Amino acid sequence: MITFLISFVVDQLLTPGPPGRRRRERAQERAFADGGEVTFEAYVLGDRPYCRPVPVFLSASRTALHVSPTEVKELRRSALPAERIAVQRIRNRARTDPRTIHSYWQLAECRDGQADILIACAPEHMRYVTETLRPT
Repeated sequence: MITFLISFVVDQLLTPGPPGRRRRERAQERAFADGGEVTFEAYVLGDRPYCRPVPVFLSASRTALHVSPTEVKELRRSALPAERIAVQRIRNRARTDPRTIHSYWQLAECRDGQADILIACAPEHMRYVTETLRPT
């Protein structure tokens, strides 16, 4: 019990951001590792039918990537063609990127066939995108 209390206090004091953030990140990591889905806010920009110029929610698992306009997974959810999307590089947001993308987010420059697409999300969620889109 005392070990739990000490680790909780250390997490709260040393982890930047809102309280409980690190706990949520660990729960997401466990869910993803166990084959579950992790849902997070993102942008998917480009010239493909699944791309939108507004924030969306991505649900990533080890085998699939789904996009939805809300956190409710069942509402207008559609699958991205993860087998066709190849990550070219990961970078930080540049001044030339849309201003609606948060300044601290990362962008994955990807190719879907001949089309370029960008997937933007918080750095702690980018690993789920790259893991899902990793070639098998």
